[in-house]
Amino acid sequence: MGNSIRFTNTIYDITLDEWNSLLTTDNPFLRYEFLAALEDGECVNSPKNSILNTGWMPHYAILEDANNTLLAIAPVFQKLHSYGEYVFDWSWAEAYERHGFNYFPKLIWAIPFTPSTGPRVISAGNTEQQANYHQQIADGLTQFCLQNEFSSWHCLFPNAFANLALNNSSQTLERSSCQFHWFNNDFDDFAHFIDQFTSRKRKNIKKERAKLADSGIRFIKKVADQITEQDIETFYHCYQLTYAKRRSRGYLSLAFFKQLLLTMPDNILLVQALVTDHSQNNDKLERIVANAFYFKDNDNLYGRYWGCLEEYDSLHFECCYYQGIEYCIDNNLSHFDPGTQGEHKISRGFGPTICYSQHWIAHPQFKQAISDFINEEKEHIKDYSAHVALRVPFKKQ
Repeated sequence: MGNSIRFTNTIYDITLDEWNSLLTTDNPFLRYEFLAALEDGECVNSPKNSILNTGWMPHYAILEDANNTLLAIAPVFQKLHSYGEYVFDWSWAEAYERHGFNYFPKLIWAIPFTPSTGPRVISAGNTEQQANYHQQIADGLTQFCLQNEFSSWHCLFPNAFANLALNNSSQTLERSSCQFHWFNNDFDDFAHFIDQFTSRKRKNIKKERAKLADSGIRFIKKVADQITEQDIETFYHCYQLTYAKRRSRGYLSLAFFKQLLLTMPDNILLVQALVTDHSQNNDKLERIVANAFYFKDNDNLYGRYWGCLEEYDSLHFECCYYQGIEYCIDNNLSHFDPGTQGEHKISRGFGPTICYSQHWIAHPQFKQAISDFINEEKEHIKDYSAHVALRVPFKKQ
């Protein structure tokens, strides 16, 4: 007998020790603690709460050998909608509906609510074995979809290794997208970084930062045990206000963030913006006006969530970009992924970065139509990336 795949609807069917025995990356989004917090915080469905209806149902794929030895695990979820994925397929779903077909449910092989490129399997073994595990999991997802009449499965934001493994032999369609990332070119400090800019762009950055300083705002970076539960509550209030302005609500719960503070504090960076008030008796009082919540590992910073209580010109850029860049330089991190979308990042030193996804479509005619769409889109993404690369603020060498 060969290897086989089984599925589970909760991460708690896998023990922390079993998970960590296969974990060879320090990527925070593949940590057991992160995925467990999604369940415990009711951001995704859980057997503990049968009435929860998030539209994200855990469906972890577990690869085992004939002796039931764990070989690999993949974060997979059954989906009833396309919210929280950031690889947009709403038009595909609408096309299915117009023709009388069901696009949902589908399978998503990804980290929920996290448009960040990274590993999509935890596994031991050499490079060849790990590539085979990706392909075997892909085959398992295909069989599940065929047996249960799911329209498709989708692997979102795989890293280069996972993308190549899936692209080679899983009969998927490769789709591309463009984000804007920052890379550390051995900068000594923030001043050294912006010294690489053209004069006009450098002056713009200095002007943005000076506005905030003139407004009496200062910034604090907190990590690990420097962050308190009250800090998380204040941040969360800011986070939800950002969504409330758009008449929506953030995907993640306060319980999720509080649990992360307890279980993986070393992977968290919190930036706080404080403004000084002057009382009548000349006492100086500071209040928090904005927060930005980042994840980090040994070499990468991941900017994710932010919100403000008061509006100040350039406050978002400082909290979400400049403070993150400063942290990377000060702590020798080589890469800063600030999240999806946003051409405004280009003028602040972030460059276009191509990301990928892999899509298996069951229906042959829809697969062909989607393939045609993806091929046209890929050329557009390629041209767009080349075009915006011309707008980076750095001096010409």
